[in-house]
Amino acid sequence: MSGGGMEWSESPRETAHRELFEETGLTATVGEVAGVYSRWFPAEESVRRVSGHFVGILFHASEISGQLRAEFGDLDTTDGAGWFPIDGIETLPHVEFVDFALELVAGGA
Repeated sequence: MSGGGMEWSESPRETAHRELFEETGLTATVGEVAGVYSRWFPAEESVRRVSGHFVGILFHASEISGQLRAEFGDLDTTDGAGWFPIDGIETLPHVEFVDFALELVAGGA
């Protein structure tokens, strides 16, 4: 997911559930934490030209349902959400958080 963030008083698990639906139209049972990614980024790497700290929490999920949809338009949304074979993801444009998730999958997380 791209551009998402926690709402005030929302738990990380609640955020994951809400963002999954907002960005893809899907719902899921959000399970245990699979991993935590943390990265400081300088302003020149930011679309908003402001430095910051990205913390991404990756959860296991099950019972996925709903109609997959993609949102297009602004810079704060996921463009082209879809299902892809895991062995082809590295060839698609993506953020470092995706590489982190792929490493967890490869390691059996």
